[in-house]
Amino acid sequence: MFITGQVCAQQTVLFSGLVVDESRTPITGAAVVFTSTNHNVITDMNGSFSVPIKPGKHTFTISSMGFKSRKIELVLASDTEQSYTLSADLRDLREVTVTGKTELTEVKERVFAVDVLDLKAVAGRNLEINRLLDAMPGIRVRETGGMGSEFNYSIHGLSGKSVRFFVDGVPMEAYGAGYSLQNFPVNSLDRIEVYKGVTPIELSGDALGGSINLITRKDLRNYLDVSYSIGSFQTHKAELSGKWRQQHGLTFQLGSSYRYSDNNYKVWGNTVEVADEYGKPIAGQKYRRFNDDFRALNVKAEVGITNKPWADALMLGIIASNMEKGIQTGRTMAFVYGEVRYAEKLLAPSIRYSKKNPKGLSVDVYGVLNRLEAQTTDTSSRKYNWAQTIIGRTAGELNGIRAQKSEYQFEDRNAMLIANSSYALNPHHSLAASFSYNGTSRTGSDALATAEWAIPFREPQHVNRHVAALSYQTMFWDEKLTSMFFVKNFGYAARTNVYNYNGGQQKELIPYLSESNKWGAGFGSKYQVNTGTLVKLSFENTTRMPDGVELLGNGNTILNAPGLRPERSSNFNTGISQSFRTDQDKWSYELGFFFRNTRDLIWLGEGDLYGTSRYENIDKLRSMGGDFSIRYAHKKWLEINGAVTYQDVRNRQRFTSNGAVNLVYNDRMKNMPSLMANGEVRLKYPSAFGGHGDLSFYAGTDYVQGFFLSWPSLGNRSTKKKIPTQFLQNTGLTYTMLQNSMNVSLECRNIFDRQVYDNFLLQKPGRFISLNIRYFLHN
Repeated sequence: MFITGQVCAQQTVLFSGLVVDESRTPITGAAVVFTSTNHNVITDMNGSFSVPIKPGKHTFTISSMGFKSRKIELVLASDTEQSYTLSADLRDLREVTVTGKTELTEVKERVFAVDVLDLKAVAGRNLEINRLLDAMPGIRVRETGGMGSEFNYSIHGLSGKSVRFFVDGVPMEAYGAGYSLQNFPVNSLDRIEVYKGVTPIELSGDALGGSINLITRKDLRNYLDVSYSIGSFQTHKAELSGKWRQQHGLTFQLGSSYRYSDNNYKVWGNTVEVADEYGKPIAGQKYRRFNDDFRALNVKAEVGITNKPWADALMLGIIASNMEKGIQTGRTMAFVYGEVRYAEKLLAPSIRYSKKNPKGLSVDVYGVLNRLEAQTTDTSSRKYNWAQTIIGRTAGELNGIRAQKSEYQFEDRNAMLIANSSYALNPHHSLAASFSYNGTSRTGSDALATAEWAIPFREPQHVNRHVAALSYQTMFWDEKLTSMFFVKNFGYAARTNVYNYNGGQQKELIPYLSESNKWGAGFGSKYQVNTGTLVKLSFENTTRMPDGVELLGNGNTILNAPGLRPERSSNFNTGISQSFRTDQDKWSYELGFFFRNTRDLIWLGEGDLYGTSRYENIDKLRSMGGDFSIRYAHKKWLEINGAVTYQDVRNRQRFTSNGAVNLVYNDRMKNMPSLMANGEVRLKYPSAFGGHGDLSFYAGTDYVQGFFLSWPSLGNRSTKKKIPTQFLQNTGLTYTMLQNSMNVSLECRNIFDRQVYDNFLLQKPGRFISLNIRYFLHN
């Protein structure tokens, strides 16, 4: 919800309302303009609005495109809730003027290269955040398997931990795999903001390639949202979210989700082989994955006071998650594990205070202490093949010929503090500052104490990082030109362990200390040419510090990498967006270009002969390209959108570390696609089946051009290891009833059951069919 005007420190009452049409359907984006004060309010996705205001007599007008405006007078003496109905206006829609902007529009018009995914447009579908974001221009989401598998985001050629994830501005990195992006309760979200390249300072992390910020609902009215879905491969998802606010401000919020899947889909092809009685591989057989089940439960609960003159929110919260899964393979499907397990638990209490004042000082402070416990269990004496047959004896399954039994467990204790503030000097100038501290301490142990790979993890390891930033924003020419300048400071100190030879004949554990402090700066600017045309330009020189997983490993297939250096990059973005509309049609497009010059890129290396890998630095990298997206809508029954991204990512290191000419200088980056595209058509049939509900249908397609695992210029291209071209189709049908309170959705991904890879020799699920039921209740 977007509110302009200053919230006075005087005694106020809370005025809340619901704006609906004549069929009682909520009207989103209706403008509520008070003529007696300087308050303007925009209704949210549920048609609700709320504003603190002084008691007394007030006059306000409610207006929305396509409806007749209403002028209302009332006397407020205490907290009040009202419902208002707008009648359809049959005049030319262009005559209707709406005052103010929605939060979604405000975000898209910031100086940064940013896309916004409005979850209202896909409400009722079987939503997965990875699927939704993979369809956005410039983004590539790569997964190693089915539900619960490792995933990697790439934005304009920069990937891995260069892309940071946030929930309401709070970094997600400290919450482990159980409370990660793919397990997050989607029903508790209002929208997702994607910053490509330059990141605003209030997202107080050290993102290099971009940031993804999940924005939870801020509905001021009470609601309950429940959904359940069942799908192929024994996949189940349940979500429960809600909010209850007492009249005097006491507020309780809940967001929770449960995920389960057997992930027993069929795999075949290279390395998925079973030998016959003579030891010869049997070709052409399909086998089901069998130690790949996944289960995750997470809950986020908050209680506190909201919407008071002295605080927008003062909330105490707790996040709890419990996750368990089988580990089926190493870094490729050539390694088959039949009994390796991984489990993880998280408990994280938190506190948050926020107060926004567009005409003065705004403050947002968040603190959290969390404890994460994880264990990798590798105690099997049996070796399996893809037919689930025991083919031999082994002392543990991980690490191939170096396998040794292990019950390695570790405990991470994390402390995080985030503080953001801004101050409006006057209507055209403002200052902002941010600071974040993130400290992680890891201790490990192994009850069996035989696995060599776990030795560096048994002694304590520590990583402490901070980011501080300051920005200055100006607005000129009737706010058509907005510019922002900022400076950032990044620092980290780490203690990790190396198990290696130290001048003697025996390996020993060697402490490895590292630290760094870097500065960065940048600017962003936008110019509003006219109502429908916006031009943007942004640049930054920035740094990203290695995080806990990169330095310390993940306790199973990713080893620690003590010698990692911080990433450094110069990022440039420019773009234009335009929108047009007539009485019955509206369409828009966005065209953007980017350039990245990166040093010491942190990259997950290729798997070794033992099924493990570790992060490494790539000295010099250049990425450039562009993306284009277009949207078209006809009346209320047809929507078409499409996007295409081209990225040219090349190795720019002329000489190797020993001074020799680099053979792969100016070669395309290995293991990274260059061309990606997607599109979707949505058809809506209002008042279907005798007017009892609305029916909608969508069909979409995804395309990723094939790419080589290793450097393209080396070796014979016809025999090189390659990730094949992906071209997939998806479809779905949704029926909405009970005045938008209930949705039933039937969906199918990968309709033609194609063999799908995001990574070399790590096959993803084939055809996936799901049924989703969602019920939404609010007042």
